[in-house]
Amino acid sequence: MASYQSYASGMGERILSIPEFSGIDQSRGAHSPDVASSPESVNFISRYGKLYTAPGVSQYGVSPPESAYEEKDGRLFQAFVRDLEGNDSSKLVMCQHGRFYVSDLDAGEWTPIAGSFQSNDWNAVNYRDEENEWIIFANGDDPPQYWDGKSAAAMPLNARQGGSSTTNEDGETVVTEGELLTFSRLTLLYERLWGAVTQEYPDRVYWSNSFDAEDWEFNFTDSENEGGGFIDVATFDGTRIRAIIAAFDDVLIFKDKSMHRLNGSYPGEFALTQVYGSEGTLAPRTIVYNGQRLYFLSIDGLCAYDGMSVTTLAAAGDRKLKDIWARINPSTIEKACAVLKDDIIYLAVPLDGSIINTHVIEYDIRNGIYSLIELPGVDDWLVMREGQKETLLFLNGDTVYRYATGYTFYGDSINASWLSPEISCGTLSSRKQTGRVYMLVDAQGLDVNAAARLRLTMYSGSKVRAKVIPLKVGRNELRKRVKIRGRTFRFKIENMDGNPLTIQRGLEIHVEEDFD
Repeated sequence: MASYQSYASGMGERILSIPEFSGIDQSRGAHSPDVASSPESVNFISRYGKLYTAPGVSQYGVSPPESAYEEKDGRLFQAFVRDLEGNDSSKLVMCQHGRFYVSDLDAGEWTPIAGSFQSNDWNAVNYRDEENEWIIFANGDDPPQYWDGKSAAAMPLNARQGGSSTTNEDGETVVTEGELLTFSRLTLLYERLWGAVTQEYPDRVYWSNSFDAEDWEFNFTDSENEGGGFIDVATFDGTRIRAIIAAFDDVLIFKDKSMHRLNGSYPGEFALTQVYGSEGTLAPRTIVYNGQRLYFLSIDGLCAYDGMSVTTLAAAGDRKLKDIWARINPSTIEKACAVLKDDIIYLAVPLDGSIINTHVIEYDIRNGIYSLIELPGVDDWLVMREGQKETLLFLNGDTVYRYATGYTFYGDSINASWLSPEISCGTLSSRKQTGRVYMLVDAQGLDVNAAARLRLTMYSGSKVRAKVIPLKVGRNELRKRVKIRGRTFRFKIENMDGNPLTIQRGLEIHVEEDFD
C-alpha cells in the first residue's frame, strides 16, 4: 500500500510513497486506493516488491525438419528412461508434424521415432514396472504408443478390454483380442495406469492391472485386489470428462462443470465422490499441483483444490484479474496451458478473440501477485529436469524456447508499461500538483552502444505530461520533475527501446495540495 507523509514545511505538501510494488489488481478498477498495484500493466513483473521488465526468450536447439503436415500445435515431454548400458537417462520428446521426435538434453538434432499420427495433442506419463521403463502416449485418435528410450521407434500399446478365450468344437482355443482403448488422457497412481476421454465413452475412466500397462481387461472382483476395470462418472448434465490427474493419493476426474475424486488402493475398494463446491475445467492442460494445492483454469478464472473442496479464487475474494479473465476467448480456452515452477504458475491464455495463446499470466502463489506478459505462441510448457537443476521450456510451433533468458521475444523488443490507479491522496477536496519523482532504477542496455531510457508520464483528466529520462548502465538515482495539476492524477512507467529495467522499491512522488 502507498503511504502519505506531510512535509515539515506545511500541511499542503506531501510525499506519496510506494514502499513495494504488488502486481496487477483490477478488483476496484482505476480508483483503487492501493497505489502499489496497477489495474493496467504489461511486461512488468512484480516480485520481491520490485518491478522488473519481463526477461526474454531464447531458442533451445534446432527445429525438426519441415513437414507437409499442417498442424503445428504440438506437445513437449521429458522421457525418463535407461540407455543401452542400463544407466538412467532422459530425453526430450516433441509431438509435432504428426510424428514423435526425440533429442538429447543438449538440444541436438531431433530424430523421428514414430509418425503418421492424426493429431499432435498427446498426453504422456513416465511408467516403470518390474521389466519395462517406458514413456506412454495417448491422444484419443490413434492407438496409445510407448517408447523405451533405446529402440529406434515407438510401438503401439496393447491397451484392450473385452477380450475372451473360448474353446471351439474341435477343442481349439479361440482368443478374441477385445476393443482397443483410444483414450486421450493418462495418469499413474498405485502402480496402475489410468486412462480417460474416449469418443465412445466420454464419461468413463479405465484402469490397468497393477504393474502391467498392457492388461486392461475387466477382470477384477470385489474379493480380488488385482485386475483392470472401468467406472462411469455420469452427471447427466451433458458434460464430459476433460482430464484426469493423480494428486492427494487420489485420481481426480475433471468434467466441464464438476470435479470428482476416486480413492482407494484396490479395485474392490475404489470409491467415487463428487468434490464439494466443485468447478470443472475446459482447459485440461492448465492443471498444476505443488503437493499442497492443485490449481486449474475454469471459465470463471483460476480455481484451487486443497484435497477437500475446490473454489474459484474470485469466490475466495481474489478478483485481481477480473478484466483479464473476461478477455479469454471461450471458444479456444482449451488451448490454454500452464506449468508450476518455484511456486510461480505460468499460464498461457488466448485473449481478445485470439485462436492462439497470446499472453502469459504469472501468478506468485505465495504472495498472491499477478503479472501479465505479452508473449504469443506458447503451445506447451515443460520443466526440464537435470538432477537438481530445472529449466523452463516452451514450444512455439515446431521450435523449443527457454523462458526467461535473453532480452527479446523472438527478436522483437519487450515494451513494458505500468500504469497506476487514480491517485487522490485520500481526498478530492484539494487540487494536487505533482513535483519531483524519486526513483532508484537499475538499467541495462541491449548492447554497449545503446543507452537505456525510461519514460515517466503524468495524467490528470485530458492533460498529459511526459518526460524521457536517459539512464546509465547500472544504478540510477532519479530526481526528476514531471508537473501536472488536478484533483486526481495517474502516472505511467515505461521502458523504451526494449531496455531491461528494474524499478527498486521505495518510489516517492512530491505532491503539493491546494484546498478549496
